Amino acid sequence: MNDTQTKILTLLSSYGDIVELDWKFDTNTIIRQLSELDNWEQGPNGKKGINLTGPASGLGLNDKNKHSEDQEVNENLLKCEDLHNFFKKWQNLARCRAVHMNAGSFFRLHRDAYRDNPQMRIFIPLNKTELHEWAFMYNDKLANFKAGKAYILNTRKPHGSFAMVDDIYHILMSVHITEENFKTVTKMLPNCKEH
Repeated sequence: MNDTQTKILTLLSSYGDIVELDWKFDTNTIIRQLSELDNWEQGPNGKKGINLTGPASGLGLNDKNKHSEDQEVNENLLKCEDLHNFFKKWQNLARCRAVHMNAGSFFRLHRDAYRDNPQMRIFIPLNKTELHEWAFMYNDKLANFKAGKAYILNTRKPHGSFAMVDDIYHILMSVHITEENFKTVTKMLPNCKEH
């Protein structure tokens, strides 16, 4: 990371580890559009995934280029107009995906971008975020999320999740840390509107 990215990351961290952004999605429409896509691929631990940026097929979970910036939106995202409108607000995207979880599928406890990777995670849980449906562990505690909201999530700390019901949909965005993306974050921070 360069000095500017380090300063921006420090500012982002000062907002907190899980920061809800002022944006609301039409989750029913997005879930319907995602469920109609036919190139979902099986991932580890019972999850399915689909790329929204970069190649339309081939999750490439071990691909060293998945963190490369300027990965274009693909045909999967273009079929989800409301979601695409949110993506248009960001520059320098790395690989972004939609995830489909059924009962018993999980993300093991892990860290993302914890070395010097100049990225931030935007996490969008689309549905079924109640504790009896889905549990999200963050730094050894349960974290609560609202369906249909976007969050900046500090994934440099350990996190993971477990599904207790079927048909859970989430969006995982990897956004490079730039001055423009930081400006976009600040415009979406709650309680920070100009008066």
